[in-house]
Amino acid sequence: MMFAGSIQALKPMKMVTKGALALACSVALSFGAAAQSVSLQIGTIESPSGANSHGWQAFEQYVEAASAGDISVELFHSGQLGDTEKLLEGAKLGINKMVQGDETLTGAYDPMLAWFTPYLFSDEFVMKEFFESATFAELNEIMARDLGVRVLAAAPYGFYNFINKTRPIDKLEDLDGLKLRTLPSSQLTIKAWEALGASATPVSWGEIYTSISTGVIDGLGHTLGIMVDQKYYEVAKNVTLDNSIGVVNFYLINERFWQSLSEEQRKVLKRGAEIGAAAEFGIASYRNRVDALQVLADNGVNVRPISEAERARLRDAAQAAVVPWMKEMIGAEVVEKVFAEVEAIEQRLYAN
Repeated sequence: MMFAGSIQALKPMKMVTKGALALACSVALSFGAAAQSVSLQIGTIESPSGANSHGWQAFEQYVEAASAGDISVELFHSGQLGDTEKLLEGAKLGINKMVQGDETLTGAYDPMLAWFTPYLFSDEFVMKEFFESATFAELNEIMARDLGVRVLAAAPYGFYNFINKTRPIDKLEDLDGLKLRTLPSSQLTIKAWEALGASATPVSWGEIYTSISTGVIDGLGHTLGIMVDQKYYEVAKNVTLDNSIGVVNFYLINERFWQSLSEEQRKVLKRGAEIGAAAEFGIASYRNRVDALQVLADNGVNVRPISEAERARLRDAAQAAVVPWMKEMIGAEVVEKVFAEVEAIEQRLYAN
């Protein structure tokens, strides 16, 4: 069953200004004229040593070699071209041809909220299978039409786990009153954390470390790899392995630019993105499950697993607040189809 009926019922996307629209059209025309030779300046937000950056480096190597110089790639790491929200806005307008995307995509295109549901995925392999499924491919095609941005590949890079400076979290009640950072644009994370009893506090990416150290927030949910890369363990010493929200980096491309390319150029970019995503997935999975845990332990962090029974309590509390809201936002059909896809993947991978 197609999603179109549900998504058509959504509120219209925000209108861009006339100047921005004119710029986008101008850039789109220039894309078409330059289809024989392509130069890509790609912005990412992680440091050059991050798993996502390694993925983009694999993309760069493959694309330049496979295209025999027809496509050149220049990477700008560490947010040199802006955070993921700014990069996405540029990709929508056509100012950026390709960019790193992440879960902030859910704040820009409502139907993507469904896979961001707290405690939806049991592990990273289920999540990876979902982003390779026909259900996600259908969502992606509709997003390309509506938002003007297409996902070429997706690299799950782990799960949110709680890190905080105040106290260990072993059960639902331990979250009561904790000031937890949320994505500034994400109503979903705000609703989820508040449903768990925490005080949801929007903080921008670049201000997280300082906000913990000064007490603006007690902590946040993020992957173990990010906790280590960003050195949050220096200011917060309690980590709970609850694997709440699955997170993913996207290899995003402007849809008009994509349509202007030759079939061979599309093939090279698509395969390059898939290779980059595969490299990132492997690196991120290893870092989360091995390297990051060792670094945290070496730096005196109290890392605590949570019981399945307590994780189920967290899941039920968060989903009770989030799922009805999502169904109103994007339609029950979309939410139920995403949930059904994940359940089918679980059965296929783990039924025996």
